[in-house]
This record gives sequence, C-alpha cells and structure tokens, in this order.
Amino acid sequence: MIESIDIVAYLSQFVDLEQRGEEFWGLSPFKEEKTPSFSVRPHPPCFYDYSSGIGGNVFTFTKYYFHCSTTEAVNKLKEYAGEDGEISYRREKLDATRVCMRFAPKKKMRKESAGVILPPDTMEKYENRPEKLEIWRQEGISDASMEKFQVRYDSFSDRIVYPIRNPAGDIVNVGGRTLDPAWKEKKLRKYTYFHSWGTMDTIYGVSENMDSILKLHEIILFEGCKSVLTADSWGITNTGALLTSHLNPNQLRILVKLGCRVVFALDKDVDIRKDHNIKKLKQYCRVEFISDRDGLLEPKDSPVDRGEEVFRKLYDRRIQLR
Repeated sequence: MIESIDIVAYLSQFVDLEQRGEEFWGLSPFKEEKTPSFSVRPHPPCFYDYSSGIGGNVFTFTKYYFHCSTTEAVNKLKEYAGEDGEISYRREKLDATRVCMRFAPKKKMRKESAGVILPPDTMEKYENRPEKLEIWRQEGISDASMEKFQVRYDSFSDRIVYPIRNPAGDIVNVGGRTLDPAWKEKKLRKYTYFHSWGTMDTIYGVSENMDSILKLHEIILFEGCKSVLTADSWGITNTGALLTSHLNPNQLRILVKLGCRVVFALDKDVDIRKDHNIKKLKQYCRVEFISDRDGLLEPKDSPVDRGEEVFRKLYDRRIQLR
C-alpha cells in the first residue's frame, strides 16, 4: 500500500529536508530556487511545493519527479517498498494537495524567518581530504584558497562543503557541491545548502575578504561561491558572491554600509540594469558592471570561467551604471 511508505524517508532520497516543528522543508525539486519552499508533512502524509504549486502524496511526487505514467509510478513505488504484489491507492488520497494547502501561510501574512547562527566549530565535523578536493584543484582553485575559505569534504553526502559567513564572521550556512558523477541521472542537486536560509542577509566572502575590500575601496560581486575561490587563487581578494542572480534588500544594506565601489561580475546571461535594488544602490555608491561585448564567454558563463586573462580583460573594460 502507498499509505505504508514513509513519505519523509522516501522524499529524502531526492530533497535535502530539514525539520521545522511538525513539517520538513527543503528546496523545490521542480524549480530552481534559493529559499526552501518545499514542505512535507508526515501526518497526514503529504507534500506541497509552494514554488510550483504541485502537491500530493508519494504517488503524486513520483509522477511529477520522474515525468512518468501512472503504471510506471506504481512500479517505482513497488520497487521501493519491496513488494511483489499490487500496490493499491485510494483516489481520495490523491486529494492530499487540498490538505497541504490548509497549512500554506497566507501571502499577506508571510514573513521571512530569521537566519540561524551555527556553532563556530561547525566545519570541524567535516574531513580535510585533499584527494576529494582534487576536482576543484583541477579547475584552478588553489589549496591556499580552499584553506582560507575552509573548504572540506562531507563523506555522508559525498560533497565538497564550505561555510557561508555573515559580514561579522559567523557561520550562517554550509554549502555543498556533489562529487557524484551521475548527479544528473540521479536528479541530484549539483549545489545545495545544508540548512534553511530564513532571511538571506549575507554576501559570501565579505568576511574573509573584508581587509582587501576596505583597502581597495572596491568589491567585485559574482553569483557563486566558486567564482570567489577562483579569483582568490589568482590573487584577486576583494570579491564576494550574492549566491543568486539578483541583489536582495539585505545585501543592498550591506553594500551601502561598506560604502565602496561595487563591480557586478554576474553570469553573462544576467542583465543587472533590470535589477531594481541595483538601481537603488547607485544612489549611494559608484556601481559598475562587466559586460562581455567581445563574445569571450559562453551564454551561462561566470566572468572567471574562461581564465584569468579573459577575466582581467573584461574587468578592464567594465562599464559604469548610470
């Protein structure tokens, strides 16, 4: 019976879930997102994904996740449950979406929860395994930069892990990059966060690079953490990462407080001129951005993806946002 399957255990194969009270939350497996909006309830056993509007039970999840037919979904659940006989499901159980919707917070009442501060020794539970970090070493990230940013290895999830700190230096999350070569086939997330964000009020790398940022009176902002490590390996240490493709109000306040020149070096397919928070930022400081006018990057590239020479050329030709 489908009802006999533990929904939390089953969905945990595909989504990193964290318990909050009676619910479990994780990042949506159906849409790209940075803030968890995927909710699972063990009683009644159901899930609801606020980002896509998909909800139901394990049967519904299996159909949507694998894009399969009813028969295929039933067979997958039979295989998981280890049953040779038929698995029946009651039609009323497929109405679990309505049950989940009862627990959906009303949009007008929704507030972002405060982020947590993790213990200072959080990274000590992870391993310092040089051989596991070889994939990043081959991609040009130096051992010195990985040590500076405390990059480690998590054997439980088979991921490279790294702390994400707020400007004061407190660890507010841990990021992870899977080492499973079949992550796409298994529908795993290449990059993930080990804890829920609540309110994202940090810029990755600002804590570690604060001295250089203040000395040069400039911060270069990338989208991802790995770009910060790559630039650091080249000796460019006045950088940070937004952890997304846009600037949020909390990050805006951090940059205003820094009071320095801000150079946006986001991925090629992002047009910062459409970002209303970046438009606000130029009222408080000089804002510049990197633009690939010579076709040096591929459509999804970060400005550091084609090497140091290309990045420096792009940086030298940066444009002031007016």
